[in-house]
Amino acid sequence: MYDILWAAWPWIGFGMGIILIIQLLFRDNLRSNTNVSRLKDPTWLSWAMAAAYLIHVSEEYGIYFANGQYILIQNFIDTGLFSLFGQIPLFFFPMVNISLTWIAFPAAAIISKKHPVIGLSTLGFVLVNGLTHMGAMINGGNFMGGATGIFIFLPLFIWTFYACSKYNLLPKKGLIIAAASGVVGHIGLFGLYIINKFCGSMVLVPSIIIVAFLSMIVAWILCRVLNVDDTKKVSS
Repeated sequence: MYDILWAAWPWIGFGMGIILIIQLLFRDNLRSNTNVSRLKDPTWLSWAMAAAYLIHVSEEYGIYFANGQYILIQNFIDTGLFSLFGQIPLFFFPMVNISLTWIAFPAAAIISKKHPVIGLSTLGFVLVNGLTHMGAMINGGNFMGGATGIFIFLPLFIWTFYACSKYNLLPKKGLIIAAASGVVGHIGLFGLYIINKFCGSMVLVPSIIIVAFLSMIVAWILCRVLNVDDTKKVSS
């Protein structure tokens, strides 16, 4: 049963992503304002990021899977990263991605109806991930997750940032907070490797849950510290 789940969870997420895409394109239940274009609705954009990440993970861990192993893990072993960060436990990879894509990103999208800045805190996360994959492909020809990372994540970030700025979907400071929070969240993801090396798997497990929601937490804190009204939504 464990072996089946080891191979199946990326494709379960893929199915969830397809369902979200159908909902996004043909229904209005993932929108906060039906009076404007879907592409100008922060809630729709937040759900689009959740769907995009589910599809991305299915490419990274589903397509690039061979001989009962994720090719990404084998790449970590071959490059010495696996040992460098203290023998990363294998459960880390599905756990961190399931926490992000099945729980945290959808939670952000749900919250976006009332708190669009927090809802779009996934914005910077998508940017960093896309740039990371683009860098990996340019430098070493590593294509794992690169197609969705480059051709979905980066255009989605560019449009969302442009739309939020041009059509006043978020306060100006709120847009910066949303982008910066996602960047911090992705830095936290990289930080999990350091936590594993110096603190071990007992600390790693709760840290994964915290990091999954780190972008939202940072956005919430920054909105209050910088006195940004994260409940404000301006229709175009």
